[in-house]
Amino acid sequence: MAVPRRLFPAAEQRKGCARALGTTVRSPPSAAGLARLQLHARASDCPPARIRVCDTPRKPRKRQRHETPPRASGMQCPELRTAPREALSGADRRTLRQRPVPRHRATLCPTGMPSMNRVISQTETIEALCTGKIALNIPSYQRPYVWPAEDVVKLLDDVATACADEQPRYYIGTLISARSRIAVDDAACSHELIDGQQRITTLTLLALAIREHLPDHDLVRMTRLGVQPRLTFMIREHAQAFLAREAELATDIRLDDAALKSPYLVHLQQGLKAARQRLQQLTSAEVDLERLADYLYRKVVWVNNIVPSAMNLNRLFARINTGGLQLEQSDILKAQLLREIRHDKQRYDAIWQACEDLNNYFERNVRQLFPLADWQSLGYDDLSQFDAERFRQVGHDNAEADGLTLAQLAADSGQGVVACQAPPSAVGNHRSDSDKTDESEDGEDGGDVDAGHCRSIIGFPLLLMHTYRIFRAERNEPDITCRLHSARFGECFHDFVQTVTEADAIAFIECLWRVRYQFDRWVAKWVRRESNDAEHLFLGSVTTTMSKGRKRLNRWFPEFTPDLVQLQAVRYFTGERTAQYWLSPFLATMMNRMQDTDGRPSNAQEAMATALQDLERIDNVLSMAQDTQKEASFELLCGRSPACDDFGRTDAHLREPLGTGFEHYWFQKLEYVLWKRRAELPELTQERWRAFRISSKNSVEHVHPQQHEHRHEQLEPRVLDSFGNLCLLSPGENSSYSNQNPGKKLIDFEAKAVYDSLKLAHVFARMKREGWNATSIQNHLDRMLQLLRQHYERDIGADAVARQPSEINPARHLRIKCADVHAECFKPRSTPS
Repeated sequence: MAVPRRLFPAAEQRKGCARALGTTVRSPPSAAGLARLQLHARASDCPPARIRVCDTPRKPRKRQRHETPPRASGMQCPELRTAPREALSGADRRTLRQRPVPRHRATLCPTGMPSMNRVISQTETIEALCTGKIALNIPSYQRPYVWPAEDVVKLLDDVATACADEQPRYYIGTLISARSRIAVDDAACSHELIDGQQRITTLTLLALAIREHLPDHDLVRMTRLGVQPRLTFMIREHAQAFLAREAELATDIRLDDAALKSPYLVHLQQGLKAARQRLQQLTSAEVDLERLADYLYRKVVWVNNIVPSAMNLNRLFARINTGGLQLEQSDILKAQLLREIRHDKQRYDAIWQACEDLNNYFERNVRQLFPLADWQSLGYDDLSQFDAERFRQVGHDNAEADGLTLAQLAADSGQGVVACQAPPSAVGNHRSDSDKTDESEDGEDGGDVDAGHCRSIIGFPLLLMHTYRIFRAERNEPDITCRLHSARFGECFHDFVQTVTEADAIAFIECLWRVRYQFDRWVAKWVRRESNDAEHLFLGSVTTTMSKGRKRLNRWFPEFTPDLVQLQAVRYFTGERTAQYWLSPFLATMMNRMQDTDGRPSNAQEAMATALQDLERIDNVLSMAQDTQKEASFELLCGRSPACDDFGRTDAHLREPLGTGFEHYWFQKLEYVLWKRRAELPELTQERWRAFRISSKNSVEHVHPQQHEHRHEQLEPRVLDSFGNLCLLSPGENSSYSNQNPGKKLIDFEAKAVYDSLKLAHVFARMKREGWNATSIQNHLDRMLQLLRQHYERDIGADAVARQPSEINPARHLRIKCADVHAECFKPRSTPS
């Protein structure tokens, strides 16, 4: 959301923006500038190339601490945050107003104590921490570590992608710290982390996970400093003991069940376990872990802003988490497109706003922004494309808003958007002013779900990138050259904004309207039905009702999860989370069906069945495509069929004893197949499957445990690590079963009101009939693969699916295409001629 001009003093507005949008830092930014530009570390990830520290000393110059670089071409991103004026006050404000003096090359630990009135900004890496002997401590006012396991895996995958792409660095954002007065043995200095502990802790977990594979690598030094962990948690003995135990700094540490379930440990152990399993999968796919470890050690970069120790750190921490407005990277693109539109600028600005707010339903956004439309005659299908005659605004379409926004100032200055990657937890959290519902007294704008309780599965920048792919396909242009990732946003649109015309800008914004309509109609959102409920994926159908003589569009939700939402959950949780490549062909297919008046479904039930069939085809093809997900999805988007492997390769792959090396996609895909065929499978009871949801899971569980409590019942490794003896659970579900024998696990499973896993339900149903041994494991595997094979027959071809495993070379299929994580990371296996 653009920041209004009035938030900046008039004299500083343009200068402040120029400084924010790419400057050479000759001297460190003041803490006031820090509060304005860099305090929101979890979302303000300006690329490190935009922050340059001079290597040579420079004489002071009056009233000038920054030099604006030459006018930049293309789009570069200012992830900008402004803090309210009252953000820092009193003694802190007086401290912040002090003008810092120019300094020499940044060093991690300058000789002597830094000036009490200076903020030191410096780029850091794990290598710099280790060579500088810097200790890190988490103060007591910080919350526990809260990153879920899937976000730890996502960071690992993103770093591996950057490594494979040979990117010069991978930037994880901005940290804020202070020099600590606590003396640490073997440390040259110690930093207290004010903001950034979640990311630094995650890097520590990744280092611990890699340690099992490369115990002598330099990255392991991140886990320890002398005889204690490098990362110290104040007054959190259990967390400290956990890190010491995992780094093998002590062998006599015992943590009981109560300690392991404490809020300070639960996410630490789940994140570490998930990272270890993901590394095992990468090892099975022959990823060069040493190269990945080198990249983590030397190329993962952040900016550390070291504030004066005299500052009130508790107050600063509170202000970081409560104040300010963020300028989204998409705002600059909007400003540049609107600059080309000479007529009807206000109209297209409103269209953009209606599409931008992904955390509200599209029909509500449109109603708020186009109040003069005849809403008593409009139906939901009328929103499928923009019609200037139907959707009219208050005032004149040629009028422009008073004043300038920060985004417009940035566009006018020649600066653009380079994507700045937000951490996983920040995705989809942006909200614009259109979230404020304009309900009348009779509640005509109300719905079945409060607009504040829904959240998109992707952020607006990523939706814009999918829209641009569709836009290019409609013009018979090739795909974008970069990966789909918010961190590549500027690269994606660079050429477009260089040559965009008024007609191009209008066509793109109207295409965005059509994409957003289909996105809201067919893609699930995170919804909290009641204020105390957890979020779940829901896809609401739009119904028309009458209230006090006026028509309303409401959202209606079924009692149990539709097949379409379950399949979307498979793609969402197992594909490349930062890209969601399936969305481009799926949304384009839905757009084409809307335009095909002859083939359009006649009712809502038929439309839902058609959408499910389309997504199943897309999912099946992407999971078997010989090309990368990006290439295959664009082929589907253009109406072409990419080359696919046959299911026989997958069959052979799933018969290998890979244990935790199996891609999670195949577990989740099987859950969907079992869900869809629930009526044919007597093993499932209706009361328990109705509440079942495919959800984020990343912990592979051995049904027959690897370490059986009765050693004489231990199975051979090839049987233990068979796909038939495995299921995918959440870390909490996995830990609840532990190393119990299968009979005890069955008792625990049946005591639960909802199935943990449909595959596990079939396992225990067979166990009741046959026991659980090598024969029953093989029988279960054969049955599951038979169901998968039947599901693929329609889209891949019955002849190809029916091929016997003996005819297939399984080595060619060890890299599962559906995940498509870091395609370049995977070394091709040699195959016999």
